[in-house]
Amino acid sequence: MPLRSQVQPGMQAMRSYPLAVSERQIHEEIPLGWRQDAGLWGYMNKYMIGGSGAGFVTPPYTAIWERLWGAVPIEDLPKYKDLYTFTPYIKATVDVTVNLAISNGFELEGSTVQVREWLINWLDERNYLETLRISTTDMLVFGNSFDELCRDGKSIVTLKPLDPVFMRVRRDAYGQVFGYIQLLTMPPVVFTANDMLHIRWGPKSWWYEYSYGTSQLRPLLKIQAYINQLEDDMAIISHLYTKPMLVIQGGTPEKPYSVDQLNQLIDSFSNRGVASDIFLRGDANAKPIPSMTRDIKIQWWLQYLEEMRQGVMGVPGIFMGKVEGTNRATAEVVMKEYVTRLRMIQEALSDQLETVLFKQLVNDEFGENVEIPLVKWRPIWEPSLTEMAPIIDTLFKDGIIEKGEARLRIGFPEDSPAEDGKQGKAPQLLRKAEGSRSSVPGKRWIIAEDNRSS
Repeated sequence: MPLRSQVQPGMQAMRSYPLAVSERQIHEEIPLGWRQDAGLWGYMNKYMIGGSGAGFVTPPYTAIWERLWGAVPIEDLPKYKDLYTFTPYIKATVDVTVNLAISNGFELEGSTVQVREWLINWLDERNYLETLRISTTDMLVFGNSFDELCRDGKSIVTLKPLDPVFMRVRRDAYGQVFGYIQLLTMPPVVFTANDMLHIRWGPKSWWYEYSYGTSQLRPLLKIQAYINQLEDDMAIISHLYTKPMLVIQGGTPEKPYSVDQLNQLIDSFSNRGVASDIFLRGDANAKPIPSMTRDIKIQWWLQYLEEMRQGVMGVPGIFMGKVEGTNRATAEVVMKEYVTRLRMIQEALSDQLETVLFKQLVNDEFGENVEIPLVKWRPIWEPSLTEMAPIIDTLFKDGIIEKGEARLRIGFPEDSPAEDGKQGKAPQLLRKAEGSRSSVPGKRWIIAEDNRSS
């Protein structure tokens, strides 16, 4: 097999024409285009910004509407709200995912100590962790979260989560965002792009998902509908056979009941209740109709639906109280994949926090040309002290870590009383390393310094 460098140009697939040839071919063979509509071309470029490219996200004619009233959703957003509100499994899996992704909070790195401390104080004073929990839940359920940046003059004073069901993105044909509009009432409320912290989950290159993201519940619409149907059917069947249907015979073929006797028999059975006694004459007989569903095997169908739903939500069964059929190797693989999902959620949040919220807060307080701190999420979970204590003890005995570092890792102060009554100190190098992280008293957030600190 020849080396790649020896392959002749004629053997390579997907060769491209030189730029000059490509442009000449467009000019000579593709003369028609929507740009010949002078009125539309002028309207489309009235507010066009550089770097928008040539390709469209939405048709230019459709964009005339979307610039004013926002892109029309193709999702059944109220349906997603119902699924989360009334389906226990979906609510539980979304809540578990949100809590694991954000409950430990994050650290800030980069910029200066002054900027980081001010930003952490701003977040903590407004209980931003609770707002972030609302935003993350909306992002997974609807594919979007919208937090209004509420201002007092020019300064942002708080964030207000808004219901995604009524929010629309006002955009041009190239996908650039003019702003947002809330269609909760008339006249609607209009926002600029800087007035909103818009976080998307799973954005795509597709027309709708480009600006709105993708709901995590979208693949469940059909699956959950089948599960709901099965639940309703089983409830009807269970209720029906607590008072089974009967075939009632009055009299014998030789001596059938008269009309009056038959009506009395009908009345007595019509008024019977669940688990009630039945008294019959010797010439009357009642037999229950066998259930036509007792031979239907539905367990495989229910198991299939539940597996599909669990695959979409991605939450390991152990979090839902299911431990059967799980071994250590399988559990590790499942947990790694789940942690990857959680980190992708954190990344989606971090991008918007850094580029929208933090940027505006820092610019308003410290002016422009100031480095914006970056988000560094804390570990999703850490080993318990019971698990770590033997490891730390071994590392200390083998001389890998010093006494002060070992004490810090198990929750004790770095300094310990020495044998001569003086305070023992850890080595200077260790103190310097541990000093790179400083906490703010009374705060749940931690400010992390790095080599870029000043």
